[in-house]
Amino acid sequence: MNFDEIINRKGTYCTQWDYIEDRFGPGTKDLTPFSISDTDFKCPQEILDAVIERTAHGIFGYSRWNHEDYKGAIKNWYKNRYATEIDSDWVVYSPNVIYSISMLLEELIGKNGKVMTHTPRYDGFTKILKPYDLFEVTLKEDENGEFHTDFAVIEDGFKSGVKAFLLCNPENPVGKVWKYEELKKLIDLCEKYDVILISDDIHMDIARREVTPVLKIDTKRCLIVSSASKTFNTPAFGGSYAIIPQDDIREKFVTHLKEVDSLSSPTIFGVLSTMVAYNSCGYWVDELNSYLTKNCEYVEKELNGFHGVRALIPEGTYLMWIDLKDCNIDMERFKKSLIEDGKVAIMSGEAYGDKDRIRLNVGCPLSKVKIAVEGIKRAIEKVR
Repeated sequence: MNFDEIINRKGTYCTQWDYIEDRFGPGTKDLTPFSISDTDFKCPQEILDAVIERTAHGIFGYSRWNHEDYKGAIKNWYKNRYATEIDSDWVVYSPNVIYSISMLLEELIGKNGKVMTHTPRYDGFTKILKPYDLFEVTLKEDENGEFHTDFAVIEDGFKSGVKAFLLCNPENPVGKVWKYEELKKLIDLCEKYDVILISDDIHMDIARREVTPVLKIDTKRCLIVSSASKTFNTPAFGGSYAIIPQDDIREKFVTHLKEVDSLSSPTIFGVLSTMVAYNSCGYWVDELNSYLTKNCEYVEKELNGFHGVRALIPEGTYLMWIDLKDCNIDMERFKKSLIEDGKVAIMSGEAYGDKDRIRLNVGCPLSKVKIAVEGIKRAIEKVR
């Protein structure tokens, strides 16, 4: 795969490129965007070939997900890539990961229940957590750029009545990949206080250290929500999955999906792309990770230490969580300068819980990453 290839995404109804003004305001449509967490890479040729072949068939009636071809592909991906054994009967389809989380929380703890998450956190979590009593645990960064949780605070939260823990592994936006020992300690606390652990693993394939799915440790209190779409850049095909070992929870999930929301008929391209990706494209993920690591290394080399910038390579994801608090700049002026002087659209950390950071998407050709780096430098120089 030539990850250096520049592909024009404008005019394709692309959220990141065609609708910049929705996030950054009027007059920003010509900025170079680094915002939405999809990539500017063409998906693997095997997926493209399968989609073209299926399209040529010409009939697109109702489809099914509940078959071994689909569930077995997911089962084998976890076994072969993560040495994690799952039962294909645990796999259920969902339209998207956020829908899965929202529905699971509603079914498990009700709208007035108490939920724990880490912060900074993905803004999509924040939106669906509004109806709940939220208990936040702050992730703190050490001098080496590694983020740590506070298990004493977690236990206090569990004692106060938290009944569901929403984890992200790797974490968006900070890029933390949870260690086995950390997950084991968290799961032990979940068992002690009767807490369900929902792990959003959609970024799991993009990592620079070993990833441990929670189901490798526990199948009584843990479940996973994920999708192949983040890795293989196929979110527009639709579809995701949940892995729910608990029979009662899984039955409630599927019943709600079918009989309440009438969403059990999947898009054929979502099902097909997942099967092809997981069955045939592991090599492509390895190449992608190598390329993304080099992008991260470039950003670190160019920005880390630049007028106080802290830009370190994340353990996972293609999102860099860049710290500007030591730059001694006004962040509101800087955000404006990114647009006016840097000519780049980069997400403010404020959306995720830290106003002194920016979240830079490096899931793109290196030539585009260089545009971001130069834009950030110009903006900083302008406001110093």
